[in-house]
Amino acid sequence: MPVYTYKVKNREGEIFSGETKVDSKEVLLDLFNKHGYKPVEIIEKTFVTDVSQLSIFRKKVKTADLAQFCRQFSIMLEAGISIAGALDVLRVQTVNPTLKDCLNDIYNNIQKGISLSNVMRSFPDIFPPILLSMVEAGEVSGQLDRVFTRMAEHFEKEHKQKQKLKGAMTYPAIVLVVAALVVTILIVKVIPTFGEALAGMNVELPALTQVMLNVSHFFTSYWYLILFGLGLLIFGIKMMAKTERGKKILDNITLKLPVVSDVIKTIMTARLSRALSTLISSGVLLLESLQITKRVMHNSILSERMEEAIESVKQGRTLTQSITEMQYFPPLLLSMLKTGEEAGNLDETLEKAANFYEDQTEEKIQRLMTFLEPLIMIVLGGVVTFILFSVLYPMLSVYQNIGNY
Repeated sequence: MPVYTYKVKNREGEIFSGETKVDSKEVLLDLFNKHGYKPVEIIEKTFVTDVSQLSIFRKKVKTADLAQFCRQFSIMLEAGISIAGALDVLRVQTVNPTLKDCLNDIYNNIQKGISLSNVMRSFPDIFPPILLSMVEAGEVSGQLDRVFTRMAEHFEKEHKQKQKLKGAMTYPAIVLVVAALVVTILIVKVIPTFGEALAGMNVELPALTQVMLNVSHFFTSYWYLILFGLGLLIFGIKMMAKTERGKKILDNITLKLPVVSDVIKTIMTARLSRALSTLISSGVLLLESLQITKRVMHNSILSERMEEAIESVKQGRTLTQSITEMQYFPPLLLSMLKTGEEAGNLDETLEKAANFYEDQTEEKIQRLMTFLEPLIMIVLGGVVTFILFSVLYPMLSVYQNIGNY
């Protein structure tokens, strides 16, 4: 007997979802009609539909989706539309299917009298901790519209920063792909051709040339092993990143990489400043703000140090003293924190710090790309020259010897 998942609307317009076993879709439609339900969606569960619900196949909710959701929600709330009314509009016009399903569930639970923050906490994979805590604070203070406005600005800036980083990395990525293709063609096509020519001349090959011919033979004969090894390496790194110990190793490496580490530290400083500023300005308590900020840092090493800073604040030290003890963030931020605490406008000071370090991030990314682009070209030129020299040198020696006769 087939299994169907369904969404139906009652006479009052409320939407309900569920799953049932019936003989056919027609039988299910008859049942809905008898009870006065209007079908919205009926899907027969099969292997394909079950697999499509796995997280690896579901479309992710990106920062841009969250920014748009918060911005539209804030506009409707400011216009005097109720939470349920705003959600009813949003769930219809949202494009992302994952977020759309989530908003449908939130709307149904809101209709049952459950608070927005409690319903949203049921979707931790979609809504980040900072948004959940901000919504809860907004409900308590009665400023939910302002909270969503702040979160819209927060996610918009985060999305903008990610786009700039992706844009800056596009050219080096293209160059690396082209370099890999050029080297592969040389090893797979060019070197074997020269190898056959050298074999016909019956000359003794230099060690360097023999090594390159052996490498070429391995690539052409065991290419599947190379692809399997690369796939295994990528899979291993991803699995490693999912373990606590593995993530610490990878995070520690990124914090110690020359040149790159400076960019990462600036990004983390901007993220800390922006998160704390957004949370404190919305009335979230300092300790809770630090706990949430710890989770949005996305770096296990910094999360550990943030936990130490939180314990320091609990023991009565100031935020400036606690952050200073981390021995990670730059002196300018520490100075601004101290000024903000003394003046009683910590949220405003942190916002200025966030703006400054976000601008610094953009500049440092551009500087990094300026350094990487010629470096990649030099390395590529060196590799190509080395490969060509290894096969051309013995041929030039043969032609010189022929000329001497």
